[in-house]
Amino acid sequence: MHLLWFRRDLRLTDNEIVTLATADGAVVLPLFIIDPWFYTWADVGKSRVRFLFESLENLDRNLRKLGSKLYLFEGNSREILQELTKQLINCGYKPKLWFNGDVQVEYGISRDKAIVDFYKELKLDYQIGQNNFLQLENKRDKWFEDYYIYQRRAQHQAPQTINTPDTSVNLPQLTFEELKQKYQHFWSVEKVYFPGGETQALSKLDSFLRSRYQGYHWKLSRPMLSQMGATSHLSPHLTFGTISVRSVYQKTKLRAEELKNHPKAEFSLKAFRDRLRWHDSFTQRLYLYPEIAYKNRYPEFDSLYTPEPLSPAKQELFQAWQQGRTGFPLIDASMRQLKTMGWMNFRMRAMCATFLTINCGISWHHGAKHYMNYLVDGDLAIDNWQWQIQSGVTNPLSDTFRIYNPNKNISEKDPDGSFIYYWIPELHGYSLQDILAEKYISNSSYPQRVLDWSKTRKINGKIVSDLRKQTKVRLISLGGDEYESAVVAKETVDKYWQHKDKEYQHYQQKLVQE
Repeated sequence: MHLLWFRRDLRLTDNEIVTLATADGAVVLPLFIIDPWFYTWADVGKSRVRFLFESLENLDRNLRKLGSKLYLFEGNSREILQELTKQLINCGYKPKLWFNGDVQVEYGISRDKAIVDFYKELKLDYQIGQNNFLQLENKRDKWFEDYYIYQRRAQHQAPQTINTPDTSVNLPQLTFEELKQKYQHFWSVEKVYFPGGETQALSKLDSFLRSRYQGYHWKLSRPMLSQMGATSHLSPHLTFGTISVRSVYQKTKLRAEELKNHPKAEFSLKAFRDRLRWHDSFTQRLYLYPEIAYKNRYPEFDSLYTPEPLSPAKQELFQAWQQGRTGFPLIDASMRQLKTMGWMNFRMRAMCATFLTINCGISWHHGAKHYMNYLVDGDLAIDNWQWQIQSGVTNPLSDTFRIYNPNKNISEKDPDGSFIYYWIPELHGYSLQDILAEKYISNSSYPQRVLDWSKTRKINGKIVSDLRKQTKVRLISLGGDEYESAVVAKETVDKYWQHKDKEYQHYQQKLVQE
């Protein structure tokens, strides 16, 4: 019997282990384990757990259409799989375990190793598939080449039927009705902004490629437009694997081919494909450097950025930031959006991160944990590394790092104030000029600014800049692998911006020709 263990690959289409395990009518038991570790973890919020449960429910429906079903076990993953394997052996089966590799938390890495060791001890077969592109050996010069070879390769086809006989196992199981009853607090939300499941993922992709892609290359940074669907809204689906990046890439490429005589459309879809590569590059980085999820990339920053408890003054700043009460409208609107929707567009995530770390002087560890506690698409590989980027830790060989001005970004990213007015009703009736001049003070419940942005930027920005210089001096003087890695990082960033500039120039030329 083939045990088909789903984790963050909750789909039937382009899923390596599903295609291989179900081939030739093999007997298959599809399963998912509700591990208490996941839903009791402090950094997992309601929206993400609900998305997971909805995705499981959809996976079960899709399996039943093929004559199968999803066995939903509850308990410690290692213990459940060990006991399930023993029971199947006692029933006369010879189990073979199938699961896709995953790159996330240390718990998952140690769990998978323990289960593989158990199967080796029993001399049972197992196979670990590939859920998305991952270069198992660190060949930085070939990453782009290998990435595109993988993305252009034929997809794994979903089976037409799955042979799953009724199997009696004496292990803690849940029906989906029992799941909803037992964990009803995860379902008690006023509005679901991102419903889960493979069916939803395919529908989202289709609607994006049909029309929503238009203007993606500039709309993705506009918070109100992205909230309304100018971005794909596929990020939680990619996080939980209800759709593969390869499926998204190939369908997007086909759509771009249909629109090859329309420069604006071509440019938007190219920008979107670039974001897919960007997404996978973070997974690759976490695989190579798992410590970046909790540790500063360079030790020079250990004195500045630490997960230690905050002082009372900084705790007050942190709470104002969390609650969207800093007095900086674009920051507050974004943080309120996060709390309600479990989502923000990338530009606002970066701006709020820079504000907390540089202006408030609060370690990225605290901000990253808050994001993961609310983001429906929370992905450790992207979230924690991006926090290090925005706090100035990474790429020390570059002489500059970015500090977003939240008020300047209003005119650039929310010029009509629609995003601010949507999330901050206290400011209704005030023009953007009045808001920037703080004319609402004493006449509104909206707070005044918790800090002087220019002053904190200058003082704290210099602290970060000095640490970056120290890191640069050390890397250059010592050389070695760490220096080479930093050089590659800088070259990658520089090449990215050079490439984007060339793309934009090409796009402008085609527009003129059109």
